[in-house]
Amino acid sequence: MVKTKEFTIINSKNKSPAGVDLSKCYRSTGPGDATEKIKEICQGDPDAHVTIYGGDGSVYEAVNAIMSASACKSASLTVCPLGTGNDFVKSLPKDDHFEKRIDLIKFNDSYCANILNIGFDCDVVATTEKLKRLKLVKGSIAYAIGVVCTIFKRLGKKFEIEMTLESGKKIREIGDHLLCLVANGKYYGGGFKSAPLAELDDGLLDVVLVKKMSRFRFIRFVGGYKKGKHILPDGSVSPKYASIAKFFRCTALSFKSVGRVCADGEIIECEDLDISVVHKAINIVK
Repeated sequence: MVKTKEFTIINSKNKSPAGVDLSKCYRSTGPGDATEKIKEICQGDPDAHVTIYGGDGSVYEAVNAIMSASACKSASLTVCPLGTGNDFVKSLPKDDHFEKRIDLIKFNDSYCANILNIGFDCDVVATTEKLKRLKLVKGSIAYAIGVVCTIFKRLGKKFEIEMTLESGKKIREIGDHLLCLVANGKYYGGGFKSAPLAELDDGLLDVVLVKKMSRFRFIRFVGGYKKGKHILPDGSVSPKYASIAKFFRCTALSFKSVGRVCADGEIIECEDLDISVVHKAINIVK
């Protein structure tokens, strides 16, 4: 039996993790470099086991590299959280050791593992990235400040969405909305439980659509939203939020004129957007 090759990638932004032999690691040099390196690794050895030390952005780079290298059926990925939010790993099993094939969100020609944000959340991430350049503003604190800053900008955007529901039925939603969240995992923003029922391997995308609202109402809404109280265990929207939020389980969506999208914390400029789920696309191990 040929032994699976092991490769370790450390994000360029992170300090060297304790107990890791740096002579056997590759430290990325900047955005996109880890993608190219992991793609090169998986093209050379489709059965490679890649370990990444980084945050959700590193997960984004890794899954796109594996998919681009056509190694999704054979390669495996280990994620060692070393970023600021580390939201993706919060939805993984808590066991010391596990092996799990997870879904991916395919959007246009790219992929993400955790959550896709459109609207307000995307604007918050863009603001948060600017705040992180300040030495004393890090992690969830930066995100919280980003939320406050974004509240005072113009809220709401007209969305035109077509969704294919779990049943196969197609529906359309058109109107002024604050945000739309397309989720594979449960958390984002450093601990916001925005999609409390999402599962990484159920073949479905959990979609939360929130209407445009006043700043005062938003402040009342956001606390429960962070704790995941807007969606009840049976999949219905809590009566407290029923007038402003909708919840769907979908296999595909399409948007018109979105402008930009946030995928696992990465801001990507785009116009029209086609989204689908790739069921059990890659193997995650710990």
